Amino acid sequence: MNSPKLLWLFVLLNLGSILTAQNHAPWKFRHDRHGVQVYTRKDSTTGILELKLRTEAQAKLSQLVAFTNDIPNLKTWAYRLKNAYMVRKVSDTEGYLYMLSDFPAPFSDRDVILHFVIKQDPITKQVISSSQSAYNFIPENDGIVRVKIIETKWTFTPISDGKVRLEYQIKSDPAGSIPKWLVNLAADEAPVRSMLALKKILANYHHVNVDFIKD
Repeated sequence: MNSPKLLWLFVLLNLGSILTAQNHAPWKFRHDRHGVQVYTRKDSTTGILELKLRTEAQAKLSQLVAFTNDIPNLKTWAYRLKNAYMVRKVSDTEGYLYMLSDFPAPFSDRDVILHFVIKQDPITKQVISSSQSAYNFIPENDGIVRVKIIETKWTFTPISDGKVRLEYQIKSDPAGSIPKWLVNLAADEAPVRSMLALKKILANYHHVNVDFIKD
């Protein structure tokens, strides 16, 4: 009597394992551009490349968090970013962020609302700032495509000699009428340019700290 139920349970559990494996395909090294290593893997749901960027910088953890959380300054280093502001600040380590990106013609501009949370491991001191789409948090704007599928993660890991390993992951679907092959072709352009600009400007924040991050 119970064997069919057990069989279905076995099938469902294994199906879940297969789907998890598909959504977490191994990373493939794409290239190194001026000290920024780029890795990709194809998302099984959207068919769009997920990106991971890795580099190193001479910096303190609190300096990096202060820099990446300086919302008014995001436009100086985030590639093709037109506007950014905090929709709602929950705490020093959590909030809702609005970002509007300039897309080249003939495509419409894109905007996102991200719910971000910052955590630090008390032992390793590693900092992780992860964000997910909160696309329905505020109404959409006419003429702008709202990106609904997006996840990002910053990981700051102290290594040695005052250096920190920076790792940035992003999985997103820009939606609208942009073909997937075109999205994948230029997938790493904006993130790599942003990372290089970040490293160039970061030195200006050597005197800035945040109290909730321990160096």
